[in-house]
Amino acid sequence: MGLIKETLEERIKPLVEEEDLELVELDFFEGGSRSVLRIYIDRAGGVTVDQCARLNRKIGDYLEMEDLIPHRYILEVSSPGLDRPLTKGVDFKRKIGERVRVYFKEKNEGQSELMGRIKNYEEENLILMVEPQKKEPREEVEKIIPIIKIVWAKIVF
Repeated sequence: MGLIKETLEERIKPLVEEEDLELVELDFFEGGSRSVLRIYIDRAGGVTVDQCARLNRKIGDYLEMEDLIPHRYILEVSSPGLDRPLTKGVDFKRKIGERVRVYFKEKNEGQSELMGRIKNYEEENLILMVEPQKKEPREEVEKIIPIIKIVWAKIVF
């Protein structure tokens, strides 16, 4: 199954990028009489239902023409959702300016999590403008956090 998923990802990614979108994740589940191909797309500012529908038709036509999945399947194209955990550099780059809560593998400077605004992501480091811990009027503090220390982060609404 891994080979099918890799092949699908390799062939579908250019179709997604033609639409100025990013392929966030591709899942392929084989089961019984039907399989499910689930594709998550995103871009800065999010994606619309129309973009998902248009890409669904484009990918569906392509898969039928190329016969990459030789049996019946269900194709789903959607956004990853507002509460999807951020785990990779591209996730953080896409969400620059957003408020996040970051969870660490091990305590980082005595803390297991931080909350702040993503300032940037560069050279495998998240640059976070950390909010003051107490309700006193203080300035945000810039923290540089190596991505290898992060378990995941989540957008805070």
